[in-house]
Amino acid sequence: MTEMFKEILQRDFYQEIFNALNEELTDNYDEYDLTLRANVVNEVLEASLEDFQILRVFNFKQEDDEFKFDILVNCDIEIGDYFAKESIQESVPQWFQLNCGAVLEDH
Repeated sequence: MTEMFKEILQRDFYQEIFNALNEELTDNYDEYDLTLRANVVNEVLEASLEDFQILRVFNFKQEDDEFKFDILVNCDIEIGDYFAKESIQESVPQWFQLNCGAVLEDH
């Protein structure tokens, strides 16, 4: 079941998850040590999400019609720095755990 649910999330909610992750990274990139896996960028001055994959869905909890779960995602993040007026860019991987929820409706 979890594999099927993961595929549904990836297919039907990709853009919503992408937008939320990208907004978090763009606004708060300085809260994450994205230079740990960097080869070229020394100081991250900008970051944006290139792509992500859902690795795992877990911690399912249901109370009445409210359904909560967590997802583990692997992100490809483009980070940028500037040196001598030159833009330096590279892509680094980073995992995030997201807390998600939904309200179940009768159909």
